[in-house]
Amino acid sequence: MRIWTVAVLCAALVGLALPAWPQAYPSRPIEFVVPFAAGGGSDLLARAIAKVMAEERLLPVPLTVTNRPGGSGAVGYSYVLSKRGDPYFLATVSASFWTTPLVGQAPFTYKDFTPVAGLASDVFLLVVRRESTYRTLREVIEVARRSPELISVGGSAVASDDRVATGLLQRGANIRLTYIPFGGSGPALTALLGGHVSSAWMNPGEALEHLKANKVRALAVTAATRLKILPDVPTFRELGYDIVWDQFRGVVMPPAVPAEAVRVMTEAFAKLCRSARWQREYIEPNVLQPVCQGPEEFVKTLEAVNEKYRRVFQDLGLIK
Repeated sequence: MRIWTVAVLCAALVGLALPAWPQAYPSRPIEFVVPFAAGGGSDLLARAIAKVMAEERLLPVPLTVTNRPGGSGAVGYSYVLSKRGDPYFLATVSASFWTTPLVGQAPFTYKDFTPVAGLASDVFLLVVRRESTYRTLREVIEVARRSPELISVGGSAVASDDRVATGLLQRGANIRLTYIPFGGSGPALTALLGGHVSSAWMNPGEALEHLKANKVRALAVTAATRLKILPDVPTFRELGYDIVWDQFRGVVMPPAVPAEAVRVMTEAFAKLCRSARWQREYIEPNVLQPVCQGPEEFVKTLEAVNEKYRRVFQDLGLIK
């Protein structure tokens, strides 16, 4: 009996000395953070990803989308940054991922996060309410020239692509506009429909439903050529203003997450962006340019896009 007891105790001690093997990743739901309010482009992206991932069974656990708006994206990104080393968090990447730090509104940079996947790029429409007296971009510009700052433009954030587009239009047309940030494209659209702003910037995917319902009118698009799905909407360039601008979208994780977790997520996103369902249910209806970048290529894009914003922000006088 004593020998058996000693053997059991020795086995227990050996067991305690062995490393505790972690559970296979992922083993519980992953929080997918959108640093903006519901209804905008980043929110559409995250919910489309979560839906296709679940339907295609690309991950064994669900992605739970949570909106954490505030501070032009700083609140949501800071939250994810605080989860250092924890692979159970993701965040969408859009303009504010670069621009909010550039204008000094966030204590981090794009380099602080773990790149996972680059997924798409999209352009912007300048829209007005259907009831608006402004039927063309020319009419908006003529009024703005006569009455500086009379035309208000709703956008997502102080440091955003639509703020860039507003600056480019002001400079190109030699006018002044009143830019009003709403913390997301969804709230900006609500303000437009409620008659609280004269116009607003929207991604095509954000505006299509309201265009079809005859609630808004698109005056121009920041694409190089007209969109096939909106053939009657002219580009800014053909109207005489050299405004061609797009927004890059992707996904990141907190810093210092395990390499195995990055590998698992990278493989899942590679399958996602190659799937017919993703193209059919997200890329095509939202009029996006598809991209399929893994971490190595995505980190180069992060660097290039940051430099693009830095140059244009300096040019527009938004940063020194």
